[in-house]
Formats: sequence, C-alpha cells, structure tokens
Amino acid sequence: MTPPACNQIAYIAALPGEARALARLPALGRARRPDGSRVRLGGMGPERAEAAARAAIADGASALVSWGVAAALAPGLAAGDLLLADGVRSADGRLLAVDKTWRAAIAASLPMGLAAPGVTITEARDVIADPAAKHTLHAATGADALDMESAAIARVAAEHGLAFLAIRVVLDDASTGLPAAARVAMDDAGHLQPLALARGLVRAPMALHHQLRGLKQLAVAYRAARITLERVADALTDTAPA
Repeated sequence: MTPPACNQIAYIAALPGEARALARLPALGRARRPDGSRVRLGGMGPERAEAAARAAIADGASALVSWGVAAALAPGLAAGDLLLADGVRSADGRLLAVDKTWRAAIAASLPMGLAAPGVTITEARDVIADPAAKHTLHAATGADALDMESAAIARVAAEHGLAFLAIRVVLDDASTGLPAAARVAMDDAGHLQPLALARGLVRAPMALHHQLRGLKQLAVAYRAARITLERVADALTDTAPA
C-alpha cells in the first residue's frame, strides 16, 4: 500500500485561517495547492464538514484530510502541539480508522522538532469551552483532543471506502477555557463577526478585563497553532507520489 497521490487529496478546514496555512483562499473557499491537492473551506460543525467532504468527492477527491485546530483534553498537550490522529471517535462511541500507511508517511516526513505521537480525537457536537467539561470528556472517552468536524469527514470517507486522515493542532489546552466573547464572535462559516465580538464584550462590562485577557491568550495560542500548521503544510508535498 502507498499513500494517495497528491492530486487525489482534499484538505477540509473549518476556519479560513486554517485553510490559509495550506493555500491562498479565494472567496469561494476552494483552492488548489501547487502539488495538485485540493483545499476546501467547510465551516464549523459536523453538518458543514460532511457537506464539504461530499462536495470534495464530487469534485474528484479520493482521499480526505480533516485539517485545522482542536481543543486538548489530555493534560500534557499544549498550544501548537501536532495531533496526527491514529483514530477518531464519533459521538456515538464508534472508533473510525485513519489510513495507517499514509499517516506513517507523513510522520516520517515531519521537520525536526515536530513530534507525531499516536492520539485519539473525539467528536463534539458543539464547542466545549469549559476546562471542567473537558476533564469530564477526557475521563469518559480517554480521547486526547476534540473537534467538531473530523468524525463527520471520517464517516463520509468510510462510506465511500476512501483514505482518511485527521491532521490537527492544539489551540486551547485542557486547562484553558475559551472566552465567551470569542465564542459569540465566530459564525458557523468560521468568519469573525466584529460587531458580535463588540456586543459580547459590552454585555458584561464587569468581566471586560477577564475577557480581554482571555482573547489575548487565545491570540497567542492561535499564532502557535498556525506556525505548526504551516510547518506541516510545507512537509505534506513530500509524502505522496505526484
């Protein structure tokens, strides 16, 4: 078995910043990398991810990658850590497989300093922002991280008998909560809504300092995650035949 050819691969991202680590993103949310692989912006949540995966297959892709950031559940993970999943657990407890040969090829091609330990990513139907809730989910599932899209993409890949990978990077660690203002400022398509952010901040003026500090910490974490995504993106071309 060999990894899929580059021109067979579609990377599906929820957020514009995630997709831009792979390629410049036109207004339609679809792009081609120089190696021929596709990049598709799907939006946040399992329904949008499923729709993007099906659209990618209709466009000719025969291998799917869930790409972007994730929330850590395991306490040893930090912002910017790579999550090259060796399994994805759906919300109903089912373990969805990744392509082991393809995963191994990517792990072997990573630049110095990037580790790819085996991790499991579990499905969340909504944003889980509270550290206590993360702890509970980690204890219940044993998963290392969570996102809202990987399992949906994996289910579509399994339905069609296609290769699948989840390449994610930690954004918020297990002890970090997402500020409420950040949660309301992002629409389902993954775009920042400045007016919604402003409204979220002024609704709780007593907590303004706490919210601003949380947003600053989130920005620092996002920069760390983006750097890792870009380093992985640079290495991807070398993992598959043209």
